[in-house]
Amino acid sequence: MDVRKALPVFTPFVTTDQELHKAVLPASFTPAPMPAEPAPQRRPHVLSPLFWGLAAAVAAPLLVGGVSAWRAWDSAWQAAEVEATRTAEAGAEYARRLLEGQVLKLERSQELLAGLTDAEILARQPELHTALAHVATEREPAEQAAFYIFAYDRDGGPLVASNLLPAPGPDPVISGRDFNQALRGDDPPWAFVSQVYVGRTTQRAYFSVVQRRRGTGNGLPEGAYDGVIAASIYLDHANAALTALASGPEARVALLRADGVLLARSDGFGGHAPETLRLSQDNPILAAMLRGQEQILEASPRITALRRVGGDWPIYAAAVRDPATVVTAWRRVVVPQLLLAFGSSLLLLLLARALLRRQRALEAANMALERRVEERTRDLRGRESLLRLAQQAAGAAAWSWQPDGESLHWSPEMFALLGLSPENDAAQATLEGFMSVVHPEDRPLLRSALISALAESSMSVEFRVFRRVPAGRRDVIWLLCRARLYPAEAGMPATLVGINIDITERRRAEARFEAATAAMAGFVYEWDMATGKVERTAGANQLLGDAAGLSGADWLARLHPEDRERVVEELRRLDQERDSDSYAFEYRVRRADGGWAWLWDRGRVTRDAASGAVAWMIGGAVDVTARRLAEERQFLLLREVDHRAKNALAVMKAALRLTPRDDAAAFASAVDGRIDALARAQALLSETSWSGTPLRQILESTLEAFIGAPDGEAPRVTMEGPELVLAASAIQPLAMAVHELATNATKYGALSCPGGRLAIAWRLREDTLELDWSERGGPELPLTPRQRGFGSRVVDATLRSQLGGTVEWHWEAEGLRLTLTMPTARVLVGSAGLPL
Repeated sequence: MDVRKALPVFTPFVTTDQELHKAVLPASFTPAPMPAEPAPQRRPHVLSPLFWGLAAAVAAPLLVGGVSAWRAWDSAWQAAEVEATRTAEAGAEYARRLLEGQVLKLERSQELLAGLTDAEILARQPELHTALAHVATEREPAEQAAFYIFAYDRDGGPLVASNLLPAPGPDPVISGRDFNQALRGDDPPWAFVSQVYVGRTTQRAYFSVVQRRRGTGNGLPEGAYDGVIAASIYLDHANAALTALASGPEARVALLRADGVLLARSDGFGGHAPETLRLSQDNPILAAMLRGQEQILEASPRITALRRVGGDWPIYAAAVRDPATVVTAWRRVVVPQLLLAFGSSLLLLLLARALLRRQRALEAANMALERRVEERTRDLRGRESLLRLAQQAAGAAAWSWQPDGESLHWSPEMFALLGLSPENDAAQATLEGFMSVVHPEDRPLLRSALISALAESSMSVEFRVFRRVPAGRRDVIWLLCRARLYPAEAGMPATLVGINIDITERRRAEARFEAATAAMAGFVYEWDMATGKVERTAGANQLLGDAAGLSGADWLARLHPEDRERVVEELRRLDQERDSDSYAFEYRVRRADGGWAWLWDRGRVTRDAASGAVAWMIGGAVDVTARRLAEERQFLLLREVDHRAKNALAVMKAALRLTPRDDAAAFASAVDGRIDALARAQALLSETSWSGTPLRQILESTLEAFIGAPDGEAPRVTMEGPELVLAASAIQPLAMAVHELATNATKYGALSCPGGRLAIAWRLREDTLELDWSERGGPELPLTPRQRGFGSRVVDATLRSQLGGTVEWHWEAEGLRLTLTMPTARVLVGSAGLPL
């Protein structure tokens, strides 16, 4: 849309000093009065002052050019240092995310290998290789994978790898590598970043983030060294990422360990062996890292910015700029200025010569002209003084635009704000020229604001523009534009006068604040204690519903009754203890749905300078409901474990009472078997976190020696029944009973001879669980035994006293058959005894 087509017709006007003062300066700003200049007086005919004046005028462009060159030299070096610092900070942030990502992969790998022995890992290598490959190459194609994971045993032998199947064989060199040595000691770091190595199989250079293996199944004492897990990064990936961060081909970005070991570099290693690259002991970069400093190093042949990677990593990012590139950039800026200065001086010299020749003839006319020029100069100087003062007071760049024309008038600050030169880019000072540097997404907004300004005589708008920077790049900056329209009058056209202020840092700060508050599970607030008004970020509504606009009193009323008095007392104490300026406490607050959320609230206070009372509170509240619930669950779990331990001891005591003591060997064997049965039951409970275990799994655990069968033969033990989950309280008693029956079958029943078979079947019948135990093909049994054995008494006592069930014994010639009947409400997981 053409803005000029929407413009009304204006008549010319003349702007006074007072109007200009009101347009560009705040009402409270009063400039110092301009000193009165004496009226010019007739001077005697003397050539010397004019001569020296012209000589100074001729020399002035050279002096200005020299000063400009010096300032450009200083600015070029400062810009190079700033660029190096930003690049180093970006490199440090990239390294932090890279290393933390590797730590996450290590934690997931630790979970995959937890509880496995070295032999089990080797046996399950194909399965674990696939799982680790998924962890290592998540969100990227496998053929482009830049990361891989290796697990080593305590001797440095590879167990499983994400990128190789099978893992390479043992190599004595690996056990001597720095990560094995660093993590083998008594006080190892939680994670170690290795030096660069070259893979034996892949022949690709890499460095690794390495942790000790935890929770292995090898039976070593807790805290003992049992191998490592390494998450490795190929250097070609890391080097490419650092190359993308570098500001140009002349810049270099590197990652270094604090001891001087080079990990990655944007331009690679130049054919050197990666593991040999290390900073010399007299290198100032190494000295700075050993001191833990982050700084700009100018003593070295290059400009070097050093930044440490966050999160306590002993890693630094270094950005290096070649001074030759700075000098080249400075020459590109200075040479045109110096040529302009020399040309101006030459022209001034010719003009001075002509003026000296004509001085005598034009002296009288010059005196009259000088009076008029002095008056006009004084007037213009006053106007310019007001404008300069306004720009300095607001840090602004001034401009003006006549809507019936195309051109804009920019102050030098406006050219500088856009990275342009008043001499070389004057043609840019048009409406369309300015629109070309406005961000495409903001152009409609600016055009709409200009149209509104023509109708409403003022505007205020924020938008983005592209600022030209050295090396031909463009930065995006935010501008705040405020303008006022002066209508046409007295032969002067209508003019829109405005200022542009760079608000890039403010917008970036706002964006960082919004990102930070959006990422936290909570909100940030400001509390004015005098008015009770509280302003909260949007996270309050997301967490609690309609809480963003609650006053301080309403917020306190919404706290849990058990926490409210404690919080009020803490606020009262904070107000009374004048030397305290921070607070932190936890409390519950009611959500919109009626539930309660735990918040961890911490912040700082600002006190009234006169009374010392709290005037302002600024803090943040984080949702810690999940943590508090986890603590409560952990407490309940500890109580449950204590209860289960007592139950296990009670069962063991009962087993000891029922075991005959006539034969010491038999007594020891029986007790040992019953303890093993309880141990197996305890292991099953632990695997399911005491939430229940399938009935079939309990039976298979006890009879696993007889379940399998050689090829071509029928299995000796068969099981049939629906999938049922036993409650935790029923697992130990039932496991004990099944153990006694299995022991009897092994000694005297069907499982004591090769041809014997055992069939187990179970079913639900209304509110009971029935389990049939049927033995066939064993030794021929006599009639019902006259005297009951200790095993049968254990089964009866266990089923009756602990599970509320019954046992029916049938001694048949083909083998023992019995039926266990138990109430589902006592033995099964689920509502009313129904299986899950």
